Amino acid sequence: DTLTKPSAEMRRVMAEAEVGDEQYGEDPTVNRLQELAAELTGKDAALFVPSGTMCNAIAYAVHCRPGDAVFLERRAHPNIAEGGGPALFASAMMRSIDGERGVFTAEQVRPFVSSRGTHTSKSALVSVENTSNQGGGKIWPLEVLAGLRALCDETGMKLHMDGARLFNAAVAQNVDAALLTHHVDSVTFCLSKGLCAPVGSVLCGSADFIYRARRARKILG
Repeated sequence: DTLTKPSAEMRRVMAEAEVGDEQYGEDPTVNRLQELAAELTGKDAALFVPSGTMCNAIAYAVHCRPGDAVFLERRAHPNIAEGGGPALFASAMMRSIDGERGVFTAEQVRPFVSSRGTHTSKSALVSVENTSNQGGGKIWPLEVLAGLRALCDETGMKLHMDGARLFNAAVAQNVDAALLTHHVDSVTFCLSKGLCAPVGSVLCGSADFIYRARRARKILG
């Protein structure tokens, strides 16, 4: 996990990497990373971000308007381990679902979905963590993700995957990561976990989503 440290060879490659001004899209190394990330996840575009926590905050801010509700498992990382950042930065309400080892179904979410009226917050986003850290590395079954996708399409919600350990799930299931992200509108994965890079995560989604995510990253500094 994040306790791993980069090898001497990784440090050498980083020291010799070709660099440029990333804010102007002129860093060729970051550009290649983003292109590879988009390809691996089957998305249009990607954005390098310092951390997975920041990725989730950005995704929530892009997908939600202030006061909107996000459904997520009660032990999910954005709910218990991100310092309240999603609520602070996205001004979104966290609606916790009691899942099984971090995994919940569309049937558990459906009774709480609200899109109209003045008494409740609008249900805007479903957020899943794959694999579930507090669930002991539980992998989200594809049929469960498909069910959430159908619910989101029906109700106008978006679906985000906190894929901090996305490639662990892909390796364990012997499938391409893009198969696991097929149903989601956005996905993030960490470079500082299995790859043991010293810092960094990547946020992936549609071209329009990443355009807005880039602005949100800029606001965060």
